[in-house]
Amino acid sequence: MKPPSVNLKSRMMVLFVFIFIVFAALIMRVGYWQIVKGEELKAKAVRQQTRERAVTANRGYIYDRNEKVLAKSVTVDTLACTPTQVKKDGYPEVVAQNIADILSMDYNDVYNTITKNSSYQIIKKRLSAEESKAIRELKDGSDDKRKKEEGRLNELSKVYSGIYFEEDSKRYYSYNIAPHVIGFTGYDNEGRQGIEMTFDDSLTGRAGNIRSAKAANGINMDFQYEAQTEAERGCDLVLTIDETMQHFLEKHLENAVVEDRLKEGAAGIIMNPKTGEILAMSTKPDFDLNNPYDTDIFEKYQIDIVGEDEIKPDSSQAPESDEDKKAKLRYKMWRNKAISDTYEPGSTFKIITAAIGLEENVVNLDTPFYCGGSVQIGTHNIRCHKTAGHGAENFVEGVQNSCNPVFIETGLRIGGEKFMDYFRAFGLTEKTGIELVGEARSIYHTGKLSEADIATSAFGQGFNVTPIQLISAVSAVINGGNLMKPMLVKEIRNESGVVQSYRPEIRNKVISEKTSDTMREILESVVSAPSGTGKNAYVKGYRIGGKTGTSQKGSRSEDTKRIASFIGFAPADDPQIICLVMLDEPQCDVKYGGTIAAPLVGDILEDVLDYIGVERRFTEQELKEMSLAVPELRGMSVDEARAEAQKSGLKIKVVNENEGEAVVDQLPKPGASITNGSTVIIYMKEREDDSLVVVPDVVGLSMEEAQKRLEKAGLNFEIVGAGQKNSQGAYAAKQSIEAGQKTLAATVVGVEFRHESSD
Repeated sequence: MKPPSVNLKSRMMVLFVFIFIVFAALIMRVGYWQIVKGEELKAKAVRQQTRERAVTANRGYIYDRNEKVLAKSVTVDTLACTPTQVKKDGYPEVVAQNIADILSMDYNDVYNTITKNSSYQIIKKRLSAEESKAIRELKDGSDDKRKKEEGRLNELSKVYSGIYFEEDSKRYYSYNIAPHVIGFTGYDNEGRQGIEMTFDDSLTGRAGNIRSAKAANGINMDFQYEAQTEAERGCDLVLTIDETMQHFLEKHLENAVVEDRLKEGAAGIIMNPKTGEILAMSTKPDFDLNNPYDTDIFEKYQIDIVGEDEIKPDSSQAPESDEDKKAKLRYKMWRNKAISDTYEPGSTFKIITAAIGLEENVVNLDTPFYCGGSVQIGTHNIRCHKTAGHGAENFVEGVQNSCNPVFIETGLRIGGEKFMDYFRAFGLTEKTGIELVGEARSIYHTGKLSEADIATSAFGQGFNVTPIQLISAVSAVINGGNLMKPMLVKEIRNESGVVQSYRPEIRNKVISEKTSDTMREILESVVSAPSGTGKNAYVKGYRIGGKTGTSQKGSRSEDTKRIASFIGFAPADDPQIICLVMLDEPQCDVKYGGTIAAPLVGDILEDVLDYIGVERRFTEQELKEMSLAVPELRGMSVDEARAEAQKSGLKIKVVNENEGEAVVDQLPKPGASITNGSTVIIYMKEREDDSLVVVPDVVGLSMEEAQKRLEKAGLNFEIVGAGQKNSQGAYAAKQSIEAGQKTLAATVVGVEFRHESSD
């Protein structure tokens, strides 16, 4: 038997080992929670004890090329709540009803939101200023009417303590232009269309957050604790777009949509042909950038232009819901025709064929041709737009006349393989790479070209391209031969400076400078020559070159759906501006590009050239036809007034000649613009109020007939607008004062003339 001291010692040893094991296990357990699970537990604790709210970062600004702000972010309120706090404070029904009334929301939706089993909910994002003000008045108790409705609760601030504002950001578009280019943001401030979408990563900043203390049940703590991480604003973009040029383009396209009743709208592009910079791009009708989901205006356009019967859904199909109808309208409304719609370019493509022919030396300026009105290619009889034929003509005259047989022969001389090589070289088989989502691909023959394929391709039929592809290709023809990549963004920058710059990019060298120089001269003659199909684009004082185009849509047998287009550039000897306009399915009487698209481009070019300060260079004939300022005749005798008027090339009509010694009044007033040979009426006594005359209707008349009719009515006549050259043989298309209106005698009525064109 062991002594008691040994047993005690053994027991103590066992106890010590046991304690050591327990202590080690505790250390290991604590270590596990501290080291292995520490970060996870810490995060849980933070989430349980604090509330974290995101602080939205403002998107970067979007500027035009002249630093005009096109898009910016403004601070707005978002209304949020802590439902557990709202329920604790009591009266959730009253809170829900009052908020629903102010925000025009459904009561049940608000009530369900503010009473959810949650510590954080958003009631409504991006409140208007009026809504924010009303909610603040509700919270601070300054809304006496609501105090009475709530039974004059003593602590209104406590009732609404669970309702609070968060700072949010809303996109605002200052000029509301170029919606298809700029695009817009969605409810989450992410880019949804246009540049906003393409450069979303650059424009989006880095969100910040606010962390504040809360109790475990989500109710606000009595003490204040708050830490904030500042949001970082996104980068700014500087576009190549010029706001003023964009305004010109949109204004003229809007007028065309109405005047020519464009069933499928219009598209237009203004570009610097030397650099590829897009100065303006528009699709009409368009939408409100600040309210991009509103389809009312677009739908009204469809009803007014297309007709309500034609846009009704097929009765044989299942009824369409309002939401489906709006979704279809939005898709069509947001579609950028300038990059997403392909079409047969028609005779505008003859620019490319002519350039290839000259570059390959298969034709020269004097190459003779003969047009008998049609050409037989195999089993196909291909007609010229002038069915009687143009007769004998050289190559330049063939371009001026837009003669199909001339281009068919030129295309056949080039040959199918070479033609395809150039088609690719001009970038017409691939996307241009413009910085927008939704660019379409062209549609062209994939195999070997037959003679019929070459013949129709040579004058712009049998294949489809996009407007952006065509204007890029034509720019290469007139800029010295360089195919430029179209660009919309000049630079990305932040508060520290420029992050990235974009420079003009040459994609290919297509033709020689010599061919380019020759093509500019030929295309200028298309506008300036008496027989040129583009003469409706003529503008006094400016050298303009260009080409008309009219193409069919759908079946050849229909011959009802057409696209009228014109591509023009100026100054012709040193192009700074090129403009393409496409008018889709005009419903007017005359649907040809030379008649309705050419004068439109002429007007656009005139506005742009005046704006950028290109000096007009008038010919002697133009100087003779120019308007002059009416001289001051008041205070002169009749003889003196006659002499002064004659010196200015004006006529005089005297009223009450024997009832005064000096002229007391005159119409038009001194300084008014008037054409050479116009009449000034002088009054020898005070003019009576009955000197108003009714403006006659001169639309459809020749220049001589319109002038005579206006002068017979006591009014003066002036030729205005594009297409002022060779007005002999033209017809009056518009008049500056609507027929039937009354105006002062001797008022100048501007009349725009157009030449009928079948191309």
